Amino acid sequence: MTTRRVNKKGAKAPPFTRIVNESLQDNLLSFKARGLLAYMLSKPDSFRFHIDELVKHGTDGKDSVRAGLKELEQCGYIKRYSVKEKGKIQSWEMDIYEKPESGFPVVENPTLLTNDKELTNEKEKDIKRYISLPTDDPFLKIYEIHFRKTLKKNHPKITELQLQHIMRNIELLADYEVTEEEFDEAVKEHLEQLPVKNNGSILAFIKTFMRRFEIPYSEWME
Repeated sequence: MTTRRVNKKGAKAPPFTRIVNESLQDNLLSFKARGLLAYMLSKPDSFRFHIDELVKHGTDGKDSVRAGLKELEQCGYIKRYSVKEKGKIQSWEMDIYEKPESGFPVVENPTLLTNDKELTNEKEKDIKRYISLPTDDPFLKIYEIHFRKTLKKNHPKITELQLQHIMRNIELLADYEVTEEEFDEAVKEHLEQLPVKNNGSILAFIKTFMRRFEIPYSEWME
């Protein structure tokens, strides 16, 4: 079998993109994720990516593109962050990395518990520092306010890895256009009907709000 390449030399050479082999040969990525990465790296560095825009330029549907982006995020090729105005999330932006971001925690099949017990995955045992639930995100702020009002105490502390897990699922609310008012109502109902054995951690609430807002299971970060 012969690989036939186009001529990339001389004045008539067509536009082309050079990408390090390490990324395109990363066995942790599906071929779909590698293709998405290659497409995004072919765009200018200032290009702004959105799921709907990516869907327009391929045959994959939105769910398939989301799954590919999730792979890239888990493996450190994408970093997503919110753009806020007056404390409210207006949109989500993405930074693209040709190689995984230095120090990015690659997690394979994380075992995240929905209570205060210590994490059991061997890689997660090293993360021993517990932190308070941050309230800079409006959805987390809503949860913390209702938690204190209903249960008369502060939310249980979490690990940084658990916070990453929480935020990746919280980000889906914006993707599916869930409003803060809708989330507020869901949180209030959840905490008012909380089973005795449930400590009220937002980790346990994730599956509840995913089902309530009809977010496909394929989108959830387990």
